[in-house]
Amino acid sequence: MERAWFRTYFGVFVILIGSYAYFWHSRDWNTSSRLMLTYALVDYGRISIDGLENQTGDRANFQGRFYSDKLPGYPLLATVPYAVAATVGGLPSHPLDVPAKAYWAADYWITLATSGVLTAFTAVMLAAFARGFGCGRRQAALLALAYGLATPAYVYATLAYGHQTSAFALTASFLLLSRRGDVGNTLRVFLAGMLASAASVVELQVGPVSAVLGFYLIGQCMARVWKPAAIVYFGLGALGPALVLLTYNELAFGNPLDMGYFHHATAQFARVHNRENPLGLRWPDWGLAAPLLRGRYRGLLFYAPIVVLAAPGWVILFSRRWFGVAAVSLAAALAVFVVNLSYPEWTGGWSTGPRLLVPLLPFAMIAVAAALSAPGRWGKAFLVVAVGTTLAGGVLMLLFQGVGGRIPQDVADPLVDVVWPLWTGVSPLPPWWIGPRFTRNLTSMGLRLMVGRLLDAWQWLQFVPLVVFQTAGVAYLFGIEDDPTPGASVKPVRPAY
Repeated sequence: MERAWFRTYFGVFVILIGSYAYFWHSRDWNTSSRLMLTYALVDYGRISIDGLENQTGDRANFQGRFYSDKLPGYPLLATVPYAVAATVGGLPSHPLDVPAKAYWAADYWITLATSGVLTAFTAVMLAAFARGFGCGRRQAALLALAYGLATPAYVYATLAYGHQTSAFALTASFLLLSRRGDVGNTLRVFLAGMLASAASVVELQVGPVSAVLGFYLIGQCMARVWKPAAIVYFGLGALGPALVLLTYNELAFGNPLDMGYFHHATAQFARVHNRENPLGLRWPDWGLAAPLLRGRYRGLLFYAPIVVLAAPGWVILFSRRWFGVAAVSLAAALAVFVVNLSYPEWTGGWSTGPRLLVPLLPFAMIAVAAALSAPGRWGKAFLVVAVGTTLAGGVLMLLFQGVGGRIPQDVADPLVDVVWPLWTGVSPLPPWWIGPRFTRNLTSMGLRLMVGRLLDAWQWLQFVPLVVFQTAGVAYLFGIEDDPTPGASVKPVRPAY
């Protein structure tokens, strides 16, 4: 049984990482801001992006030098795969003082090794949560693939944003804490603290979720699931990433409490972010709740339809008295949602769906897993809904992925006004469009002449190999049989909920 579960986890990972590797999106300001710091660190051994500032408008200017306006968590993480790829693959250093580039080979490898790999691991962790609730392997695999291919996580797994990195860190921290604590697990709780803190060093706006995890551990200690000393180890783990952030701020801006958000070089963002209010947050605008939940503009339930099962999932968690996981997953999702309601640029700019809600997806999917574990007719009904919404979400995400995944915030109906016309070839490229009609992918790069000869109405055929790969992977995954090992355990792995 254990080997069958391992093959399920591994199959999920391979399907997802293969799907993410298929795409190579062009740069935008958001991705370039992070990537330029990575290139500055590895190629030139400095934290200023002088000479690289033309690649992005998301930049800070302090005492005549340019810096990334982003927190350093993602760029620092990306230095590891970039240094390896540059050494093994002989990648050249990023040139200085050149016009903005749409593509640079190292961008692809960095993005795949960070956003792509971490999203695939997050999906595997969600399958582990589902197993803990008593779901079978096929239900767990469905949940994982739905997250990885049928929600906006698919798009952001192929972009050098911080969303999927922070989502991975928060989910991993929660998974580590949710397993029963006993003697010898000091390292586990230390790593949980480090991951919770690291998420906030990647994206400051997920700080409330990191705090939720800290309070969860305190509650677990009060319930004697963990020994009180676990709080100390969690704090020691959280201290490391916090010190990294403070050190970076000191080196860049001469003050550990200073940051790039205070020194925006672009007036549009300087009006939102400042020293008194780094994230530009205001009192929540509750009138934004409806457009963030429904509708084709930024509706969460439109772009991630399987999330509709989170509501009954939370009911099931509370009814089963799994108060810890219910409270954490619900509080984490609400925290991300309220922060989005409080942000002036609530649309997320150029994006697929509600970009700023992406970090809540794993926590909503934990509740979906609970819904899939329901017994009897309810469980079967939820499974039917899950299959249908996964297929619908998967098709929708492929449509957005194919055209680059980033539609401007002033397009009222991204699917109808931009995405579908581009796929069908019935509309010319919008005046703001950069690059070809479809994003670069393995087929268009490997069979460039053949794809180039296709008529506009048939250009979509370049994505058929991806769909064939995914279909074959799913067929294998759902065809895995349980191990006939005598005495193999068939009991779910129950976490300390």
